[in-house]
Amino acid sequence: MSQQKLILAGASAILAVAVVGCAAASQADKKVNPGVRSVAPNQCVSSPLEDSTVIDRETLLLTDRSGNSLILHMTGPCMTKNEAIKLEWRGTTRVCGPLDVDITGDISTVVPMRCMIDTVEPLNKAETIAYKKAH
Repeated sequence: MSQQKLILAGASAILAVAVVGCAAASQADKKVNPGVRSVAPNQCVSSPLEDSTVIDRETLLLTDRSGNSLILHMTGPCMTKNEAIKLEWRGTTRVCGPLDVDITGDISTVVPMRCMIDTVEPLNKAETIAYKKAH
């Protein structure tokens, strides 16, 4: 009986090491996300928007008419360049954090993709211009 407990403890220890190793590897593979969970009120993007640009499958740039810009970093791929996206405001017409707007990508396809915002990254006017030129 004590031998079985020792074997199970050994197997559990090996499994725990494997799980920790996989988690560390997945964190190392994940790209660095420079965004934050929310921004100051003066950095929020408000409706009506001047522009929305899909940068890549996981990144959306929103610019309002006052010149405020936010880069929205998604938790995974959900958008395609040159495809329509849908923005649904949640009780307010400002985006300051991940819970302020619902985004649905690829709405012109048979199965639209629901986007989950991970973090937001504020840009000033000069950074917005440079960012648009780079992408």
